[in-house]
Amino acid sequence: MFEEILKNLLPERGRVLEAGCGSGSLLRKLAAEFPEVHFVGIDPFVEEAREGNLEILKLRAEEVNALPGWFHLIFSHHSLHHFSSPVEFLGKAGRKLAVGGKILVWDWDEGARTGIPERYFAREELRRMAEEAGLRLMRLENFREENLLLARADKFRVAVASDDGLEVFPRMFGRAGYFFIYEVRNGSPVFLEKRTNIHRDNFQHLKTYDVYRLVEDCNTIITGRIGKKGEERLSSLGVKIIKFKGKVEESLKILKETK
Repeated sequence: MFEEILKNLLPERGRVLEAGCGSGSLLRKLAAEFPEVHFVGIDPFVEEAREGNLEILKLRAEEVNALPGWFHLIFSHHSLHHFSSPVEFLGKAGRKLAVGGKILVWDWDEGARTGIPERYFAREELRRMAEEAGLRLMRLENFREENLLLARADKFRVAVASDDGLEVFPRMFGRAGYFFIYEVRNGSPVFLEKRTNIHRDNFQHLKTYDVYRLVEDCNTIITGRIGKKGEERLSSLGVKIIKFKGKVEESLKILKETK
């Protein structure tokens, strides 16, 4: 049942993270079956490995924010009850989701007879955890002795390349004078701040990476143009790129489709 639900949630291509991946056996199976998806697994008790479209990293679930880029799906399987702070994990995982990304948790229900003396969470506990972590619950169900939780982030950030905050910068992303940062909450953008592009007049190799570091808390960028290689690099990190020419106000209306 779990694998069927999981596979239905996998993107055609993109980035998927398993928190508490253990030996990585499930991820290896998925990586072979879905070669267009990049899989990452984290666990504090594993040997690190990189195999084609799979990475396994030695990291606690609560350190998910240390990973670069964004994920279209973050999931855990029979692992949440092992985490030192499930709420902390859920909150940080929500802030690492790509636009439209989801969090899937599948774990034993309270009182499940697994033969192991462990404490498991009841469905209502999972609901409270998701709410405390700032997630929007999409699905919460019980399957005999197991629970399923599916949630998404309630907000995300977008960086708009612009020289004046009125018009989207029509040329290359890295040549814009500023980045205007908005937070999208339930489809409505709220302006946060303006950041100066200190790399505007630089022409070094891999400039797009340096520029993006100025707005790396944003999983979406809006710009008039972006170089092909730069676009490929950012897309490989799960960044959503919207190419737009015109008023910033008009470009932000596109975000209503990504709530």
